[in-house]
Amino acid sequence: MAVNPTSFTPKTKNKISSLVIMIVIAVVLGLIAAIGIWQYLNKTQQKVKELTVTRAVVVASKQIPAGKKLEDSDLAIKQLPAQAVPKDYPSSIDSLKGRIVKSTIDADEVITQGRLVGEGAAGGLAVVIPLGYRAITIRVNEVVGIGGFISPGDHVDIISTLKRNEDQTFSKTILQSVLVVAVGDKIFDPNTFSDPQAKIVSQVTFALLPKDVEKLALASETGQLHLVLRPLSEKQSAITSGANLEDVYGYIASSSNNQTANIPITPTGTNADKNAIEIILGDQRTYYYY
Repeated sequence: MAVNPTSFTPKTKNKISSLVIMIVIAVVLGLIAAIGIWQYLNKTQQKVKELTVTRAVVVASKQIPAGKKLEDSDLAIKQLPAQAVPKDYPSSIDSLKGRIVKSTIDADEVITQGRLVGEGAAGGLAVVIPLGYRAITIRVNEVVGIGGFISPGDHVDIISTLKRNEDQTFSKTILQSVLVVAVGDKIFDPNTFSDPQAKIVSQVTFALLPKDVEKLALASETGQLHLVLRPLSEKQSAITSGANLEDVYGYIASSSNNQTANIPITPTGTNADKNAIEIILGDQRTYYYY
């Protein structure tokens, strides 16, 4: 006797179709998720590879002061992540030998072109002189040099004291906010801190405009110079008219020109036998007789 195959009702067919569709959707979503994860892992792996790729660069093997000519002992090769190193960074010690350091370079610091003087240029003091300025040196002693507390990079005012003759001596601030570029043989380096300890030196070098260099040269030959240290943040110039002997000593300083101005007058003639009252107002004296 023949067996008839099981027949599916419409309701059963709908259930099977829904199940197939869900399976297909799940498979598609699984494939999408797998592709996404694969792409993420691939990108991450690529980034890891890029980060692990290094490049040789030249660094300072020790602290290198400004003005020094680079030698083999000053330089070393260090591997750094390639992404962190610009293409124009030097990777050969030979390419930097003989170059002049513009500002102090710390140990293990990557040596960049901005820290070096242009190729073929001289180093030393000329490196720190601002464009358009000139360097001039004057002799100082412990008093003129503010007890040795002037450091390269400070700003000072310069006072000149001039004695024309026995009766005419005066002082005047001739230059203000002058940059000190060197004290003794120590050159200004903007990347280092000044030594707080006083150091007595015999010479100080300034950076001045050409016209001010002429003023200072003349003042150093004709009078005595004094340096006045300015506060670190003060750049404003003060208006001064100078000072003479009378400004300092009042009527006493004018006695050489007028001997009777400061000496009590002895009554003579008709006032010889009278009493006198002396009234002093500033540098003026008045006598009243009775």
